[in-house]
Amino acid sequence: MRRTLPAPAPEAFALLADLRGHHRWIPLTTTDAPPPPARRGDVLTAVTAGFFPDRMRVEHVRHPDAVRQDGELRVRKLGPVLLGDVTITVTPAGPGTCVADWREDVWLRGPLPRALTRLLLTPVLEGMTALALRKVERHLAGSGT
Repeated sequence: MRRTLPAPAPEAFALLADLRGHHRWIPLTTTDAPPPPARRGDVLTAVTAGFFPDRMRVEHVRHPDAVRQDGELRVRKLGPVLLGDVTITVTPAGPGTCVADWREDVWLRGPLPRALTRLLLTPVLEGMTALALRKVERHLAGSGT
């Protein structure tokens, strides 16, 4: 899912890579995570609707800096229900704007074929990602979350 955001890449990346603030963008979710900035090895547990735990670990993070203005966060989902990888990149797109690209390659743990559960999860995860990026966009534009 891609979206142009009304902020410089470092500002948008700081919001998207804030593990502790993950719940701000994902509905009905609470989070337990270390404070920002995200670091390789950080672990986040998100709980949706009060009962659906989603453990994740930061596998790679490249924060934007003065030399390289784009950022990348790669997170691995560890279960107990969802497995897979999430990658969020933020790239400058002009003065005061950037493009965020949030990709999820996620499947359900269990006996069903990975390809089948990936297919079933894709519309749900794409909807969640689209909503999250809209909320980030509204926040950056100054109209709140």
